[in-house]
Amino acid sequence: MCGRIVQKSGPLDYVERIFPNPRRVFDDPAGPRYNIPPGTRPLTLHRLAGNSEVDRRWWIWPPNGSKYAMNYARLDKILGNRWPWKMLTGHGQIPVPADGWYEWKALNDEPKPPKQPYFIHAADSAPLYFAALSNWRPGADKDEAHGSAIVTDDSLGGMVDIHDRRPVALPADLAIHWMDPDFPTEHAVALLEHGLPESAFTWHPVRQEVGNSKYQLPDAIAPVAPTAPA
Repeated sequence: MCGRIVQKSGPLDYVERIFPNPRRVFDDPAGPRYNIPPGTRPLTLHRLAGNSEVDRRWWIWPPNGSKYAMNYARLDKILGNRWPWKMLTGHGQIPVPADGWYEWKALNDEPKPPKQPYFIHAADSAPLYFAALSNWRPGADKDEAHGSAIVTDDSLGGMVDIHDRRPVALPADLAIHWMDPDFPTEHAVALLEHGLPESAFTWHPVRQEVGNSKYQLPDAIAPVAPTAPA
């Protein structure tokens, strides 16, 4: 996962599948986003304080004791109950809704080859729910220190290249349990091994401009002819 997600749908489109009362109207002044990088504040869905909520939380988390900020939480480390993710399981499970994400595929075998971006999304065009872990604390500010990381399964590999990680996208019925604060922690963690399979997705090449996260036009996800290998 090369660090860009798409949230082009409205909040209600995301919540209607997993919230018990989807008729609530959510106003999001930022509007649709077609190229969201880490270090920004995508929409998140959660029940961190008990009630169903939609808000924007930082997609980055600098754990205490680490000199690096983290954007991704590796599944193998979560399953192994390893630092730092063991500090977040049990109280920080949130889904990050999305319409898809981008991967870049190398066009040749050179050390620094040109790359073709691809947009990956559900084959049925349904919303995706990326499992994520948040360093939420009651009453804490919604700052980077209390940000979040998207769960990835490196063992699966990327969709269009052989080495990249893939976000763990949970089916809607499992995303409901993932964000349930009363769902047993060990069962919530076990859900992460039941993300959507590769057969649930489709992808196509998109324009090179998506390499710049400032490119936010709707045609960012439009199919284009793939760049020929150099």
